[in-house]
Amino acid sequence: MRRMHIQNVEPGMMLGKTLYGDNYEVLLNTGVVLTEDYINRLKNRGFIKVYIDDEETADVVIKDPISDKIRIMATKDILKTYELTQSAIVNIEADTAESIIKSINTPKIKNAFQESQPFKQMCKDINSFVDELMNENILSGLNSIRSFDNYTFEHSVDTAVLSIIIAKKLFFNKDKLRQIAIGEFLHDIGKIFIDEKIINKPGKLTAEEYEQVKQHPAYGYELLKDIDNIGEASRHIPYQHHERQDGKGYPRGLRGNNKIDDSSSVGYTEQDKFIMIAEIAAIADVYDACISDRPYRKGLSPDFVYELIKSGSGTQFNRELVDCFLGVMPKYPVGSEVRIKNGIYKDFTGVVISLNIQQLSKPKVKLLCDAKKNKIKPFEIDLSSDSTMDMECIC
Repeated sequence: MRRMHIQNVEPGMMLGKTLYGDNYEVLLNTGVVLTEDYINRLKNRGFIKVYIDDEETADVVIKDPISDKIRIMATKDILKTYELTQSAIVNIEADTAESIIKSINTPKIKNAFQESQPFKQMCKDINSFVDELMNENILSGLNSIRSFDNYTFEHSVDTAVLSIIIAKKLFFNKDKLRQIAIGEFLHDIGKIFIDEKIINKPGKLTAEEYEQVKQHPAYGYELLKDIDNIGEASRHIPYQHHERQDGKGYPRGLRGNNKIDDSSSVGYTEQDKFIMIAEIAAIADVYDACISDRPYRKGLSPDFVYELIKSGSGTQFNRELVDCFLGVMPKYPVGSEVRIKNGIYKDFTGVVISLNIQQLSKPKVKLLCDAKKNKIKPFEIDLSSDSTMDMECIC
């Protein structure tokens, strides 16, 4: 199996993973032979990448850290929670950050959110979500296939997956992992209080629009701050996921200390402290947002974003947590199409078939085409045995 851009998919290829619609109904099942009509419909629905099964990559196993059942359950919970909360704010008349926060704290909105069945169901289902991740120590990649319409909800699930895997490496207990999951599921819920045209604007935001967007962490916190049973960390992930180590983040310009020094406590009484769980969320949020395709831009390649996170170590992200991230997330996810950049196989292309646990950035690759893009008899190379060989993902 391999992950392919929809523009490179041809009629006759076989779908490798089931695709779901806007309401998570099955669109196309695994094993369906794609026709030109199917491919065009997927393009129109906003699918950018799909998984393809073929003879050349039949031995490539792409493992999702959570099952389709749990992924769909979690995504539906988030979707329904957003929808019900949005319906409660339809007639809000507020045009400043202060008036919006005042409206959020009215019984009408607070009760509509806290007492809603979707929110209660989400908190209940969190345990199943966390349970599925308890035996995962590294990721082969974030493997969800998204349409544009469901980006927010799939993004929330995948940031929760990555954050929990990082937190497990730090030996967080299950209660902390549960708080992380709730916080990540709702980390962007403050955006529902901002004009949708601004949130989905394809071009550059004006200074005024950007100032509005920068308030969404505060709105999310205000919505969650009075809920006792979700935990303090769950409230602060939405509040702090855009803060930076150097104090140049928002909404409050908190500073970090680039240390892992808070794993033993989850009770946060210092309101102006950049908490470690939120520092983890900051890494997960940027990674998944950058690799994701959006209507107004193509997703960046996983290897590029991997290096982006590394380059932000110490300034944007907690330095010691970045080291944890590098220990659980491969530079080249399994199933990625790659190009060799140097050596005797320069410009040969292929697909990542397996990871080396000791050297995640040096996987095994099956080469499928030569430098002139001619198909060849597939053969494997192991980057861990050649320290000089380098490669790049093909988006």
